[in-house]
Amino acid sequence: MFLHVIIIILTASLMLIGLAGSILPFLPGSPLILLGAFIYAWHTDFMVITWGTLTVLLVLVILSQVLDYLASILGAKKFGASRWGMAGAFIGGIIGLFFGGILGILIGPFVGALLLELFRGREMNASLKIGLGTLIGFLGGVVGKFIIALTMVGIFLAKIIG
Repeated sequence: MFLHVIIIILTASLMLIGLAGSILPFLPGSPLILLGAFIYAWHTDFMVITWGTLTVLLVLVILSQVLDYLASILGAKKFGASRWGMAGAFIGGIIGLFFGGILGILIGPFVGALLLELFRGREMNASLKIGLGTLIGFLGGVVGKFIIALTMVGIFLAKIIG
C-alpha cells in the first residue's frame, strides 16, 4: 500500500513537472509525462495503462518534439531569419530564462534574434521583423506543446479513472 502511494505521488509529480516543461524550455515536458505514465503502468503490471496506451503517448511525445522544432524554425524563417537570428533566439531564450524568469523566456528570443541579426548587418526594421517572427514561432510551439501535454495527461487520467 505504501509503495502504491509513492508511485502515485511520483507519477503525479512527473506529470505536473511535465506540464510545466511544456512551457519552460529547460524541462523535457512530454517525455516526463510519458515517464510518469510508464512508471504507473509498470507498477500496475500494464493492466490499466497498457503498452498500447504507452505507444499512443510516445507518438504524442514525438509529435510534440517535432512541433517544437518546426514552430520555432518556421516562425523565424517565415520572417526572414538567418542562422545568426535563430542562434540569437536560442541564446536569448537561455539568457532570458536565467535573468528574466518567465518574462525573460518571452523577451529573450526576440532580443537575441534582433541583436544577432543587427550584428550580422541587417537593417533595424528587418531585424525587428525577424525578432517578432521568432517570438511568434516560439509562442506557437509553446501553445502546441502545452495542448499535446494536456492531451497526454487527459489520456492517462481517462484510462485510470474510466
